[in-house]
Amino acid sequence: MRRVCVLFSLVFVLAGCTEGLQTQSAPDFTVRIVGGGDGHWEGKTITLSELRGKAVVIHFTASWCHACKRIFDALTGGYPGVFVMGIGVLDRKANIVDFIRANNMPAPVGYDEDGSIARNYGVNTLPLTVFIDKEGRIVERVVGVIEGDALEEVMNRITG
Repeated sequence: MRRVCVLFSLVFVLAGCTEGLQTQSAPDFTVRIVGGGDGHWEGKTITLSELRGKAVVIHFTASWCHACKRIFDALTGGYPGVFVMGIGVLDRKANIVDFIRANNMPAPVGYDEDGSIARNYGVNTLPLTVFIDKEGRIVERVVGVIEGDALEEVMNRITG
């Protein structure tokens, strides 16, 4: 029975449905920032577990993802107490760096050098945005564009 529950939990997470899975801890990682966020973070590393106590939004991105810039702008549009970051995946590092510079990304963006972050978060399509509460639990996982009322609602859930 336990294997079935784990399998169904994995299916729900991969499908973007996290209802009932709000106690799932976000996998920890450390990523080197390659740009964005007004250059303040460039070259530094961010470790997710060190952000415990803050609401965190991780936006997985690639240079070929046309909707990713629009989502970044929405995510960084005035949500106090929320740390927003991007992670470049499914793309070459040079392309990610060029994309960040060309679009003046408002949040720090790291690059998943070995693909381990993407594997741990089940990234298989973009755009993908993961919302993590102050206790380090995944609250929502959104494939596609999120903005407006839907974004406001999930931001309230992770900050509340």
